[in-house]
Amino acid sequence: MAKQFISDIMSTQFPLITPDTEITDAIVQLEKFALFGAPVQDHAGKLVGFISEQQLLAPLLQSSYFCDGATAVGQLMRTETLSVSKTSTVIDLATQMQQDKPKIYPVIEHGKVIAVVTRSQVLNALKENYLSCSAH
Repeated sequence: MAKQFISDIMSTQFPLITPDTEITDAIVQLEKFALFGAPVQDHAGKLVGFISEQQLLAPLLQSSYFCDGATAVGQLMRTETLSVSKTSTVIDLATQMQQDKPKIYPVIEHGKVIAVVTRSQVLNALKENYLSCSAH
């Protein structure tokens, strides 16, 4: 089996969400890229947090019910984040995903978010490896 790296499967197209992004704008961005969550970056592209649909649900529900003012992503995001390097292997990330559970990992290079990799992409890469093994 040829060693596959995160750079082989990662998506370089992903939402640009900052702590200042209003929550409805974040939802639009997630929908646009068909993601359940995304890295939150500062204006230099550095990873500062992670926002998921689940974190957006409660404040959106409350705001729509009470017609409260705008909420920024920075008020809701998780600041303890997991990330991966593009030189990590798919096998290493798959192993980590079993313990840590996030469905989406930001890919970091030189301290900046350059891509995202999803559990679906990892599963697909593992499936392709599995099928190539059984073809022999």
